[in-house]
Amino acid sequence: MSTLVDADVGDESEQRAVSACREAARLVACGELATVRESLAGFDLSALSPSVAARVANELGVMDVLLGNRESARSEFLRARALRPDWHLPGVNLWRLEESAPVGSPPNADDARRTKVAIVSLLFNWPSTGGGTVHTAETARFLHRDGYDVRHLSIRFDPWGLGQVKEPVDWPLQQITFSEADWHLATVQERVRTELDAFHPDAVIVTDSWSMKPRLAEACRGYPTYLRLAAQECLCPLNNVRLLEVLPEPVSCPRNQLATAEGCQRCVAARQHLSGSLHQLERELAGFVTPEYETSLRRAFADAAGVLVVNPLIAELCKPYSRAVHVIPSGFDPARFPWTDFRDEVANTATPTTLLFAGLPQEAMKGFPVLLEACRQLWSRRQDFRLQVTAEPGDVHEPFCEFLGWQSQDDLPRRMRAADVVVCPTIAEEALGRTAVEAMGAWRPVVASRIGGLPFTVLDEATGLLCRPGDAADLARQLGRLLDDADLRERLGRCGRRRFESEFTWPVILERDYRPLLGPAVVSHHSEQEAG
Repeated sequence: MSTLVDADVGDESEQRAVSACREAARLVACGELATVRESLAGFDLSALSPSVAARVANELGVMDVLLGNRESARSEFLRARALRPDWHLPGVNLWRLEESAPVGSPPNADDARRTKVAIVSLLFNWPSTGGGTVHTAETARFLHRDGYDVRHLSIRFDPWGLGQVKEPVDWPLQQITFSEADWHLATVQERVRTELDAFHPDAVIVTDSWSMKPRLAEACRGYPTYLRLAAQECLCPLNNVRLLEVLPEPVSCPRNQLATAEGCQRCVAARQHLSGSLHQLERELAGFVTPEYETSLRRAFADAAGVLVVNPLIAELCKPYSRAVHVIPSGFDPARFPWTDFRDEVANTATPTTLLFAGLPQEAMKGFPVLLEACRQLWSRRQDFRLQVTAEPGDVHEPFCEFLGWQSQDDLPRRMRAADVVVCPTIAEEALGRTAVEAMGAWRPVVASRIGGLPFTVLDEATGLLCRPGDAADLARQLGRLLDDADLRERLGRCGRRRFESEFTWPVILERDYRPLLGPAVVSHHSEQEAG
């Protein structure tokens, strides 16, 4: 997955340009400034994608600063900024150039500083098993570990249960606490702005919010601001997944709020039952039904330095309304999935084969009733499997079901590792499917619905098998294939693990996506480690 939707670094000349930028820091340390600049100046920037061309131009500007060519440096930084307006680093370099001591003065350690990144959350609680919240926590944690100066601004409002942090966190978290008396849109915006101005970040990531996302973006105006969409919030104000009906069969909506605001407002008014209570409260706080809301939404997307999404389908919906859309999947901590070699376990040839559903059966969009019916169909002709569910049994009583109860983030990977197949039978347009990625991290094949982001996460017949959403018979057919074929399970599991390591771990995502977006973690008035 590329960082920029329109950036393709597969071309040989672009690969050479990127390699030259990466090599620049090492050569500078060896005193080979002129060599570095000559090498970079040899690239025809008009033949490169905007993302790579901006990177080269910014690096040329850095070389010019070090060589004492201030005017040339200024021109290169301006060119980099024009090529890639969403990337804040050329502008920061330009500011440093204009504010720095006279060229030729010796650099000193005090010039170095860490790039400041603010993360703004409305709906953050910890601990949490919610995919968006886990992603926010790990974004803050891994940017912090990577050396960025992170400030996670989390709103706490006890009447709504927001900001309930019940376990210690290992990144800088600052809570903004509200009482009922000051719980109003204008006050929320004002206090978020006050904290941002005190921190003065180089970049802001607005996350953990639904209809309030554009309102929080208003409070960030003037700072390079990235809107993080964990699902389809701001596109679907009803439930973030464009799910219109559950029974008798799931129905997805073709609309999105950026294109059809009035239609989405009518849909919300008619289908409140498909929104949770917190969704309804948050829409009210954001002023969703007011004429100003659509203007705020459109402006937030148009003004954003970038919109961060987790799959290409969502990217296409956002592109007409945003100047830059970045496909960045949720990251995963490789320490939670320590298995690096399939040979470290004895092959399980015993029956019954274990299928795992990691989710809450009562969440309609997760498709548990479809899985239950598929297993009933299978059980009528074979009894060589069991279905494990990470929840309490409720009113389900089937001979093949085993309910494990709630599993923590630490426990879940081990449960997946102990299973033979992980099933993701969702009936809604999930953005990524964290459960599917976690299963691949545990070397397990996945059977998933062909909907939303899952076909981009699970490669059909390569890392898992896809089925028609809501179709119990088709799900039973794919499960039956894996029940019959242990070699197929092993092959899919192996390929899934390779995909997990190459696409979804935090070290990969930091290097591939966030460092080019945010710039280096530590920067200097006089030099850069690597310009994007």
